[in-house]
Amino acid sequence: MTRVCKMFRQGLRGFREYLIVETAYRKHPAFSFWDEKKQGRITFDTMDFVTESGYFPPKAIEIARKKPSWRTEKDIQALCNLLQVLGSYRNYSEPLQLLLAKVMRFERFGRRRVIIKKGQRGNSLYFIYLGRVAVTNDEDGSSAFLDPHPFLLCRGDCFGEMGLLSSSVRKSTVVCMEETEFLVVDKEDFLAYKLDKEVKKDYQHRFAFFREMDLFRSWSDEKLWKLVALGNVEKFSYGQLISEDFVESSSIMFVCRGSCEVLRLIDLGASPFYYKWIWQHLQLIDDRPLETHLKEPPTVERFKKFRIKSYPVQDFSSLKLLRLQKAWEQQGTSFSRKINTSENSLPRTLGAKIKSRRPRLLKCPMINTKYGDLPVEAAVGAYIKIHTVEEGEVIGLHQILLPENQQDTRPFILVSLGTEVIRVRKEKFCELMDSEITEKLSKFKIEYPSDGDMCQKFLMENSWNIFRKDLVRLLVESRQRPPFTPVRPKKKEIYSPKSVMLDLCSFRKKTKGHPIFMARQKYLPPLRVVQAIVAPRYKIQELLPQYKNAGVLV
Repeated sequence: MTRVCKMFRQGLRGFREYLIVETAYRKHPAFSFWDEKKQGRITFDTMDFVTESGYFPPKAIEIARKKPSWRTEKDIQALCNLLQVLGSYRNYSEPLQLLLAKVMRFERFGRRRVIIKKGQRGNSLYFIYLGRVAVTNDEDGSSAFLDPHPFLLCRGDCFGEMGLLSSSVRKSTVVCMEETEFLVVDKEDFLAYKLDKEVKKDYQHRFAFFREMDLFRSWSDEKLWKLVALGNVEKFSYGQLISEDFVESSSIMFVCRGSCEVLRLIDLGASPFYYKWIWQHLQLIDDRPLETHLKEPPTVERFKKFRIKSYPVQDFSSLKLLRLQKAWEQQGTSFSRKINTSENSLPRTLGAKIKSRRPRLLKCPMINTKYGDLPVEAAVGAYIKIHTVEEGEVIGLHQILLPENQQDTRPFILVSLGTEVIRVRKEKFCELMDSEITEKLSKFKIEYPSDGDMCQKFLMENSWNIFRKDLVRLLVESRQRPPFTPVRPKKKEIYSPKSVMLDLCSFRKKTKGHPIFMARQKYLPPLRVVQAIVAPRYKIQELLPQYKNAGVLV
């Protein structure tokens, strides 16, 4: 029966009014715990929020369809927790989030439904919970279905905020591209429950932040309020991606709280330093002895190596033949007959041909780079930290006045360390710029290091980390008995330390494969990302002969 209802519902598409929820099988759908603050037991039923993937839960729809005055604190808190998945809702302060959860209502519209019409006054704020909408300049929104690349707003976005704060006329049309679910805040409820005062508090904090910046000290209050109205506050948790490439971003970001990091994805195979470093370590893959003053070979062996290196892969049979000819001429014998110059026919005292020992070649698939052949598995990349942006700094202004031929067009990634930013579009900011701002920005320059310097830094840090681990392992005496570890069932995990580690020693060995992480590149194929490279190396006992055994200094 459930399957038939699903087929019927798919045929209705955007005209269905209610969701048919299939009851999921759960052993313990309800659980409770004791709350010390409230001195009571709190019960949570997971079946209240079971629904189809992506849709607004039926229990939450019931709460959103109640009148604001009928909603309890428990309903408001449950709705607020559910809406944390929306980025635009999460950007507001906590008191404002609770007020919004109290007054918002639920709406669902089908494809081609016009939400906001150009030229009309705005009366509502819309949060998109599911689906997509397009922003157009025509009145009926038909151009969005003809444009191959329309301007879209997706899940987590919001629009219509300025219509609540002012009685301005809509400058564009918003139309649904597919079935879309909204959480709507009407202007009447917005003013009745004094949400405008909370919004003005947030605007006042932004104004105080801009006023403290040296860049805007000469601006008037009126001009600074225009900048405040153009900005949108966005909050990012630790490790969250802010921008994949802020150089080509169409907005400027002001860090008002926390900090973030600027990263650069570099292709190590495109650097000559990496190419030289790889082949220097691959020469040790045959475990050759260490040639140092601590362990000198005997004189005979050194002479043999010198002779082999001095005469590589040469046939000396002609020299032997010439020596025989001169010896026979001195003895008065004729040398008109042909002599077989094979190795077996020559005297045993002259010996065989001298041949140089060639090192065994690395048998693995190769890739042709700018500097030569490189093993395919060694063609990797790494994320390098370049700069840390602290509170009060600006991102996206360091090249705004430079001509295009002098700009650094390399893509740079921005990752949050727990930050809050105010995002302003570059076009709008340039309209507010004056001569004083231009003069200050001309002195504001940030030069990031080249890819070659970053590659050298990565290789130096990688070599030091490997040496440090080997040294600690040598100095610290190993445990004779392993520590007690409780037996736990093995879980299938995607991440493994070996997934982000390149092992040069296992090129010719069949090892158990681990999942690898690929990073997207602009106009280039994906690149494997690593954090460390384990290369063939000499034993640390040969470098430090005073340490023969672990933990023992001789």
